[in-house]
Amino acid sequence: MGLDLLASILGVVLGTYVFLFGFLKKINHWRYISCLGEKKHSLPPGDMGWPIVGNMWTFLKAFRSQDPHSFNYNLVKRYGRTGIYKTYLFGSPSVIVSIPETCREVLVDDEKFGLGYPVSTKKLTGKRSFHSVPHSEYKRLRRLTTGLINGHEALAMYIGYSEDIVIHSLDEWASIKLEPIELLTEMRKAAFKVITHIFVGCSAESIVGTVEKHYTDLIRGLKSAAINIPGFAFHKALKAASDRESYPGEIK
Repeated sequence: MGLDLLASILGVVLGTYVFLFGFLKKINHWRYISCLGEKKHSLPPGDMGWPIVGNMWTFLKAFRSQDPHSFNYNLVKRYGRTGIYKTYLFGSPSVIVSIPETCREVLVDDEKFGLGYPVSTKKLTGKRSFHSVPHSEYKRLRRLTTGLINGHEALAMYIGYSEDIVIHSLDEWASIKLEPIELLTEMRKAAFKVITHIFVGCSAESIVGTVEKHYTDLIRGLKSAAINIPGFAFHKALKAASDRESYPGEIK
């Protein structure tokens, strides 16, 4: 009886392993690589990950850790120092480039390498955002919007307000004597007050807090897979983008 039970358990474990790594783990490869025919032999080495999520869990785990480069290091360890790897991130088949010369070519050559963004980013920012318009339109919109903060003369208008925010923040931090503060979080809050003042024209604590909360949810959604299911970051970001009723009347 004991041997039969042990054999059954081993059979279930082995069957589960085969199903997970022999079938599920290969779905993305079959869907995106096998259909390329002879072209697939010219693709760089790499791993397409799991269905739907790809390698996002591994990527985000590394991104949020104290060693965000561990995701790339793992690729180098598994596939050698080729400098270019295939993977599946943000809901799309992707290629990661890590050699400086190749990175420079990708970033500079607009004809061969056009702008591209994850599905989650396009859905959250809309069809007329920087991430979705043609490159020529992108340049025009960028010139219009960055005029507020581009150049010494433009930024000089906000020096006084920025100084007041920094001084006030330092005084607040100094008054906290018994508890440690998260410096990066507090610096982000101070910077966000300045940004809100420049682009929204308001510095009230209630408004800044509301905008910051929605902004944080959106940023997390931009870095996630486009899975619109409660509990996922993308679902929360969609809700933040559409939930205008929670904004104070001054910025609706």
